[in-house]
Amino acid sequence: MASRNDLAASALETLPITAAVIDETGEILLTNQSWRAFSPETQTDHVGVDYIAMVTAADDEHARRALEGIEAVVEGDRDSFAMEYPCHSPDQKQWFLMRVSPFTDGDRRLVSLVHLEITDRKLAEIAAEENAERVREERRALEHVLERVDGLVRDVTDAAVSAETRDAIERDVCARLAETDPYVLAWIGRTDVTNRRLTPREWAGEDTVPLETDELVLGTDETHPAVRAFTDGEPQVIQDLAAFDDADRWWPTGADEHLHSVIALPLTYGDVTYGVLVVLADESGAFDERERFVLESLAETIATAMNALEVRRMLTTETVVSIELTIEDPSLFVTRVADAVDAAISYRGLTTDADGTPLCFLHADREIDADGVASPFPDGHDVTLLSGDESGTVLEVAVGDGIVTALSEHGGVIREFTAADGVADLTVDLPNGRSARSAYDALERRYDRVELVRYHETEEPTRATEDVTARLESSLTDRQLTALQKAYYANYFEWPRDVSGEELAASMDISRSTFHQHLRTAQRKLLDELFE
Repeated sequence: MASRNDLAASALETLPITAAVIDETGEILLTNQSWRAFSPETQTDHVGVDYIAMVTAADDEHARRALEGIEAVVEGDRDSFAMEYPCHSPDQKQWFLMRVSPFTDGDRRLVSLVHLEITDRKLAEIAAEENAERVREERRALEHVLERVDGLVRDVTDAAVSAETRDAIERDVCARLAETDPYVLAWIGRTDVTNRRLTPREWAGEDTVPLETDELVLGTDETHPAVRAFTDGEPQVIQDLAAFDDADRWWPTGADEHLHSVIALPLTYGDVTYGVLVVLADESGAFDERERFVLESLAETIATAMNALEVRRMLTTETVVSIELTIEDPSLFVTRVADAVDAAISYRGLTTDADGTPLCFLHADREIDADGVASPFPDGHDVTLLSGDESGTVLEVAVGDGIVTALSEHGGVIREFTAADGVADLTVDLPNGRSARSAYDALERRYDRVELVRYHETEEPTRATEDVTARLESSLTDRQLTALQKAYYANYFEWPRDVSGEELAASMDISRSTFHQHLRTAQRKLLDELFE
């Protein structure tokens, strides 16, 4: 049987650690296989070598620390010593943990030296520290961004909300944006519905014009992000202007220029687009998802402020915008009626039936019999003949969600609406330019061809009859108002009458006596408003 010392020596040979034993003088007495294999080119066991002298010769920071620790343990000043140190080769990086521990063999004081490779752990620690540093850097960057964004949002919101005019909103907003890094230029463009142009109205930046050209043409300059933003109603981003094919048409993008990325945002409130906000930055990729979210929120704030000013102006002025349009689309209901009855059609007015369906009154320029309007409309329009003679015919059409109701939602008052030979001519008054732009855009999206013939803005005096009409409509029930409107539009008050009370009652699906009761009540309330 092997002796205890032989057994220990054999076990030491198999350990996957580099181990050696030295005496009080530092002489190496014993090494194991891992020690010898550490230098495969020599395969030396270093027995008899002065280890302390070897460490002293290394003369670097790690060697000096190791020497101090080993000597302290050898001399009995320390019970043990441990340190981590690098031992890199040209081919790879390595780290080791050295442990120095004393023990006795008879009356001799010996010291064991163990070198354990910890490369995997150190690499993991370094990776963890690098990740932690990246997180800290990202946090510092995020804190900087949040601080910048908070100031930007506050400044732009204050500028938009406190301004007294739309021009002031545009001017102050552009100035605040251009002062914020990395933005170098901001401009706001407005559209002209008559010539289909998008033109910068206000801008701010480092002595830079917003466009190389003076304006953009809707329908032509479609690659420009401002035009696309206005047309599509969605933000448009170009992260690298140098890689954008059409950049040189609108911006100086040479190597010495400072315009590198751009975002264009529609200024939209509800279904009204007031214009486009364009911001350019002096670095590529400036408009990431976080930046876009902030600027989209600011665009909404700006549009809301513009809407508030428009509403206030509507309440304090009597501006009326009149637009004249030509519409060519076979689906337009007045065109369909004109084609179906083979007559020129003109609009007379609008009311609603009992279930809220809009009813439009039209006049045809010839006499039409009941069979001529029985069912000419495959898309479901319900047409009723109210009255007629050789001078013309009054028709009632259930129009649903169509052009008349759409114009009403924009505050429009139809002054003239005629259709003949596939073409409709429309004249409508709207409360302001915003409503006119909105109504025009809505019609252009809905119908095949819409041409703006005339745009006219006037200041009209307040008319007392509008107040009377408002009070009258609020005092009448829906049925009373419908009875009065039907009677008026169907020429019931003409003499001789074109239509009887019984026919009008039938059109409302009520009895003749009930119709006359509604009509008399409505007439009395009308007279009350006029004479009391």
